[in-house]
Amino acid sequence: MTTRDFLTIIHDESARFRAALADAADNTVPTCPDWSTDDLLWHLTEVQWFWGTIVSQNVADPEGLDHPQRPEGRDAILVAFDDASHALQDTLRTTAPEDRRWMWATDEALHTAGYIRRRQAHEAIVHRVDAELTAGHEVSAIDPELAADGIDEVVDVMYGRDHPLVTFHPSDGSVLELVATDVDRRWILQLGRETASIDGEDIDDANFRPAPNATPVATISGTAADLDLWLWNRPTAGKLVGTGDQQTLDAINEVLAEGMQ
Repeated sequence: MTTRDFLTIIHDESARFRAALADAADNTVPTCPDWSTDDLLWHLTEVQWFWGTIVSQNVADPEGLDHPQRPEGRDAILVAFDDASHALQDTLRTTAPEDRRWMWATDEALHTAGYIRRRQAHEAIVHRVDAELTAGHEVSAIDPELAADGIDEVVDVMYGRDHPLVTFHPSDGSVLELVATDVDRRWILQLGRETASIDGEDIDDANFRPAPNATPVATISGTAADLDLWLWNRPTAGKLVGTGDQQTLDAINEVLAEGMQ
């Protein structure tokens, strides 16, 4: 995907998100059951405000940011969303994609305005899906190539990234292949567990790492959009087909069980 594509996607998906929620009843968000409709609206407002501020002010340490207070009522939150979304899009449009910016990822190559464009495009897509489900609307399609890029990001960054404080322990023989049936793309994942002790807290979580040269013992196949949504623990439009070693298929479900917001 080009940087111009991502700017257009942020614009279009943010508009769809807003339209779905503007007149929606204040329901529980089915994909994030701790949230109401207004919680979802405020979440993406805060996210877009945050990253717009990171880019426009070249913030080196976000811990010092003074976050906006959530306003009362749907109409006021919609105004705040419009302001945050327009500001994010304007600053990303006028900032060169290669310009360095703060990013939580450990990979220094991702510390750019260009990656923030990409990250915010996929953020808007996922929450647009949440918004349509919350409002009871039909879920709009995701372009297959864009969905494949979303899978790349989930596999390489959201789940599969290395971290200096975390040790990954691969599970012998537990290798899964994801197959996108509509774009001729495949991803091979080594499943295992990652452990760490951070600030006195012991961590022992199921996870995976990209393993392009490993031999899979199980496969999950479906459209790129359905694989992308499934990796985000969102409902799929069609059926995913799992074959091969059942323990490996169960292990990926453990990784995805908590989901991402």
